[in-house]
Amino acid sequence: MMVKQVLVSGCFDMLHSGHIAFFEEAAKHGDLHVAVGSDRTIFELKGRSAVNSEIERLYVIEAVGCVKGAFVAAGSGILDFRDELSTMQPDIVHRQRRRGLS
Repeated sequence: MMVKQVLVSGCFDMLHSGHIAFFEEAAKHGDLHVAVGSDRTIFELKGRSAVNSEIERLYVIEAVGCVKGAFVAAGSGILDFRDELSTMQPDIVHRQRRRGLS
């Protein structure tokens, strides 16, 4: 049986315990890959610059034990990972929700 591929996406600025819990839960379903929102996307969506650069966020996320792989999403907007989604074709996809949104 093939291991399922799981893709999660989010900005993950100022990584915290809630993000780690989110990663750990997602990783229970298969190999976890994380699409990290680019600096440009964060500015577009939040109207402010990221606290930590996309390179810093990527580095920290790649260091999390349950993460199989991570990348900065190439697109923009809420579905900034669309191209990678098409290429990767994961079994499970989940996007981190922003606080205050349903």
